Amino acid sequence: MNDRVFSPSALIAEVNNLLEQGFSGIHVEGEITNASTSGRGHLYFTLKDDHANLDCVMWASRANKLKFDLEDGLAARARGSITIYRQRGRFQLVVDALEPQGIGALQLAFEQLKRKLETEGLFAPERKRSMPALPNRLGIVTSPTGAALQDMLMVLRRVRNLEIVVAPTAVQGDAAASEIADAIDRLGASGLVDLIIVARGGGSLEDLWAFNEEPVARAIAGCPVPVISGVGHEIDITIADFVADIRATTPTQAAELVASRLEEQERRLQSATVALARDLRRHLALARSRLGGLAGSRGLARVPHRVRALRDRLDRAQRLGPALRGLTERMRARLDRSVTLLGRLPGRVAAGGHRRLLDSRREQMGQLMRFRLSRSAAELAAKRRALENLSPKRVLERGYSITTVKGATTPLKNPAAVRTGQILLTRLAGGELSSIVADRPSRKRRTAEIASERQPSLFSDLIDEPGERDGTE
Repeated sequence: MNDRVFSPSALIAEVNNLLEQGFSGIHVEGEITNASTSGRGHLYFTLKDDHANLDCVMWASRANKLKFDLEDGLAARARGSITIYRQRGRFQLVVDALEPQGIGALQLAFEQLKRKLETEGLFAPERKRSMPALPNRLGIVTSPTGAALQDMLMVLRRVRNLEIVVAPTAVQGDAAASEIADAIDRLGASGLVDLIIVARGGGSLEDLWAFNEEPVARAIAGCPVPVISGVGHEIDITIADFVADIRATTPTQAAELVASRLEEQERRLQSATVALARDLRRHLALARSRLGGLAGSRGLARVPHRVRALRDRLDRAQRLGPALRGLTERMRARLDRSVTLLGRLPGRVAAGGHRRLLDSRREQMGQLMRFRLSRSAAELAAKRRALENLSPKRVLERGYSITTVKGATTPLKNPAAVRTGQILLTRLAGGELSSIVADRPSRKRRTAEIASERQPSLFSDLIDEPGERDGTE
């Protein structure tokens, strides 16, 4: 073999055959340096120790399956075969599998993605959104056959009027991350939900890995509605937990957060309803008390009758408007006919007495209409003033008052009806006064006062009897 002459390619092929036979499936440990990725997705890096460097290549078909990114300084164990790169004659290790040393590949990938997203600000508290005050429609992204969905539905059945939209998706496996991200995007863009729960039951790190993938984290961060993450058990933490607006330790707790919010709002609504009803009853009782205090007034007793009479007169005046409009239209039609007839007359006649007669009639009609409109306006103004003067408040503003014994509703008319020491309440236009009876008049004086007493109506100077104002009724 020493006399055999090789070409470079033949020698490299011969050596590769020997290397593949003796150095196939070997494991090499070292520190990764000079890591890079080609345009086709191939990984190139160097494994080194204190004394030597080994060039390594990992083809794209294998590199796409790595869960973590290569970083300079990372201690790793590579499995592969020794070959010689034919074009350059360089010694290299074709890597089939790569594992970090001192930490698992999934844990390393978790820490790398966490550090990356945290640097971008996706975990920042200021970007977190709170739960809606009254979520009406809830979206759930989870497996339709898992126990997590049934646990959540059992909790959510406690609340009424909550619509639930389930986006079924795989929660484990190679395609789970893309399905979860797509489901979140669809629900968020649909406008059908106010809140989304992303949930899965417990499991190992490998089982929950879909919720540590970057597409899921990006979908949660970009969702237009708040997202609750309820993945795994209490001890499980995923990237989805860090990005989500609200983290729940389990799917059941995620549903409990929503149910508790709705139950709290329902309790607040019930409390507000009770308080409103109580205030309405109090105001109603106060209004009844005030009305009872005015019930004994003779002037007030006449108010309903007088109001009805004024209302009838006001209705008649309001009906006058359509009648006047009808009259105006008829007069306008007569005027139009007259103008037409006038146009048909010969010029001499039209320019003579007929035109003067027409002008005179037009002036008379205008005066008649102005007179009737002025009289109707005056009648309406008089009725409006009368209605305003009938207001009890206006009566009190004129200096009158209403006095009652405290605890009673009937106005006090006779000073003999009170006893020394009783408390009196006096209503004035500006408020109420309370007083205590210090002395009572003698019996003779009271008898004289009672005999001569004639209490005038509080409204006698404000209400005109029929016929007093216009002299016609």
